[in-house]
Amino acid sequence: MKADRFPYEASRWSPAQPDEARRWFEELETQSPLNVRNRLTQTDAGPAGTVTIGTTQMTIGFAEDWLAWHDRRREASEGKPKKHWLDWAGWAIAVISLCITGFTAYRTLLIQRDDIRVVVDGTLAVRPDKGDLLLDQDQQFTFINSGNRAAVITEIYGELVLVTDPKTGCDGRFAKSIVFNPTQIVVKPGDILPVHANVVERYPWVKDGNALRFRRSKGEQNDSYILCLQLYVTTPDSTSIRWVQKLYSVPTKDDQSPDAPDRGRPPLNVIQQMHWGSN
Repeated sequence: MKADRFPYEASRWSPAQPDEARRWFEELETQSPLNVRNRLTQTDAGPAGTVTIGTTQMTIGFAEDWLAWHDRRREASEGKPKKHWLDWAGWAIAVISLCITGFTAYRTLLIQRDDIRVVVDGTLAVRPDKGDLLLDQDQQFTFINSGNRAAVITEIYGELVLVTDPKTGCDGRFAKSIVFNPTQIVVKPGDILPVHANVVERYPWVKDGNALRFRRSKGEQNDSYILCLQLYVTTPDSTSIRWVQKLYSVPTKDDQSPDAPDRGRPPLNVIQQMHWGSN
């Protein structure tokens, strides 16, 4: 009997047929002690009961004797015990799982992200019409929340800003407001939320079918305008954040097209900020 292997022939729970006992032994040798130990903890039967190790069914006592021999050999060894590759694989999987769990907790609990975007394809398209300006009353926005906290869009405005010099921006002094029906829009984490909003009939805009018309005098018909969008956004740790963005320049003639990008433009970034801790 070799001293460097488990003496399966002497096990009380070895089968009567030597060939079968050897087959049990060889199956156990393809496993690691850790795997065999874990498999044995899954049964409450006694030593005479059976358990399947790998693809082979054997008595529990035989597997326990094999495991006890390996334990004694490990304890008697003076050097560092040699790990079976399956043991190392088990440890690696455990470490990777722990890292993934920790990273997920880190992102969801420790880092609070506000990431609100808006899609404005064709939105607030003011167009010349017989010297006046026309604007569809029904407008659509799409809000995207790529962060992990909810946000509320409390107000939406448009600004038709008169261009008085080449540097005129959305903060220009001469502006016509485009006011929407009051609404509060809650954008939950992960939401992609289409929103329909109606422009309020308010000076200088007057109802004209499904649109609103800005009647201009002859002296105003050559004026240039830029169209700006203004949002007010509330996050869990802010009262209100004002965001303003130029969308395009309004054409001065009926046969001109606005300089707005084609449909399919990427979403505009409204808020992108990060906080530590939870609120």
